[in-house]
Amino acid sequence: MNLSHVSAVATGVIVALFFLLFAVSSFRERKLRAAWLSIGIMVAIAALLVSGFVWWQPPDGLLYAATAIVWIFTLLYFLPLNKPTPMRVGAITDRVDERGTMFAREEYRFGSDKYEKYYAEHPQYKEVDDRLRRLPELLEPGGRYYHPERSKQIKAVFRAIQALTTQVDGEVSAAKTGKDPSTTTAEIKELVARLGADEVGIARLNKMFVYSHVGRGPEPWGKSIELDHEFAVVFTLEMGYDQVRQAPDLPITEESALQYLRAATISIRLARYIRNHGYSARAHISDSNYQIMLPPVAHDAGLGELSRMGYLISRKYGARVRLGAVTTDLPLVPDRPVAFGVQDFCAACFKCAENCPSTAIPHGDKTTVRGVEKWQLDVEQCLRYWRLAGTDCGLCMRVCPYSHPPTFVHNVVRAGVKHSAFARRVSIWGDHFFYGRKVRLNAQ
Repeated sequence: MNLSHVSAVATGVIVALFFLLFAVSSFRERKLRAAWLSIGIMVAIAALLVSGFVWWQPPDGLLYAATAIVWIFTLLYFLPLNKPTPMRVGAITDRVDERGTMFAREEYRFGSDKYEKYYAEHPQYKEVDDRLRRLPELLEPGGRYYHPERSKQIKAVFRAIQALTTQVDGEVSAAKTGKDPSTTTAEIKELVARLGADEVGIARLNKMFVYSHVGRGPEPWGKSIELDHEFAVVFTLEMGYDQVRQAPDLPITEESALQYLRAATISIRLARYIRNHGYSARAHISDSNYQIMLPPVAHDAGLGELSRMGYLISRKYGARVRLGAVTTDLPLVPDRPVAFGVQDFCAACFKCAENCPSTAIPHGDKTTVRGVEKWQLDVEQCLRYWRLAGTDCGLCMRVCPYSHPPTFVHNVVRAGVKHSAFARRVSIWGDHFFYGRKVRLNAQ
């Protein structure tokens, strides 16, 4: 066997092993289409190798050419020839009023003071919001995926979170524990990880990402929010792949509720720890005691990039994360925003938009919203489907190519996507080929 034969066989075996690993991980993920296609490719490669050296002796030139094509493809996939496009954030001149967010607006009951005051100032939203309020509420009878027992259990988790909203702040110890910011930052990150977070980052808090007025929660509605903390400690919690893959059915909402509860518990314990060391700290938790907008702050903390569907994309878990945060005046060392290909990938992918049952995710280009270039969702349409489904949907999270589990094969793909425009194009095509462009809602 000469050099051309050795190189061809070695290359074929490496590629076949890759697809074998892909098949194994796809079976574990219950992605049968991808698994069987991978097995088919692996068998085809094996058949070519056997037939090529048993029944047919290909010329050396053909073997060298085939081997060269494979390795050129591999180099193009992994060579860092194209820097990923970062998110563009310009000058932000105004803060968001939480009273105008969709989650706040849906809570305004007809005839209440909030209802009369808000729609007197914002009559353009009254008709669409009234139509939404006539639909079943989340986890209530009438939703497509409503279940008497399971929906009741999920609501109990959200009530548990609501009970924690009065514990987000507290007295600060008079005795300050002084350490240099680098040491303190390392200790805080280690503590957050021990408390159960999957990823953690530090951001210098952009005051434009602080809500201007209270719109939900136990604090007085319409109260001006004055948050003078300099830093935010932000963390992610992975949402279980098996639960996400069942979206938009109830398991996605069960998982959301549990991770929001975990985030609340971690945030409250972290804030209490910081206050005990003599520094002001406030937890920002769901249902609702947020005073900051978590996705952009998490981006500033280096935890990921904002995507076409509006979710933060984590480098490790993709869209399958929930966020938690604590703001503080404890001196820390901030992390930097990261760019690993999400903006370029989302610009060419469209899979979330194509599968969105509410058509809330845009197919077009980014727009500039308050100084930030982003894809702007139709939040009213999104919430309308939530109410019809009776869950928080999550179908876009389910189909996003970044949401695959961090297995060896998926991490190899992510490594290429991070650096190479060629890899991004090939990976989008590959995701459509192996997993399909559209998901069937009854296909789990």
